[in-house]
Amino acid sequence: MTTKMVKIEVYFSPVCPHCPGAKKLVAEVASRYGDSVEVEEVNTYTPEGIKRGMANGVMSVPTVFVEGERKFVGFPFKEPTTCRLLLPRAR
Repeated sequence: MTTKMVKIEVYFSPVCPHCPGAKKLVAEVASRYGDSVEVEEVNTYTPEGIKRGMANGVMSVPTVFVEGERKFVGFPFKEPTTCRLLLPRAR
């Protein structure tokens, strides 16, 4: 059986007080699924991060996308919700 790779993007800012918690929770949940999940952190304080954020309509951080679809804006979000919404296909 082949497992589909799920891509998660976490848009963050180094000055955001909520971003470290969001990044940590996403990483913890993703780690349970091993190689079937790829997490990319996108720093919105870099030219590339600004460009990508603008292209995806990111207006605030943290913002989490799964497979190109915006799932969360802001933090805190709860772990059970995170598991269900972030990784329904990575089982």
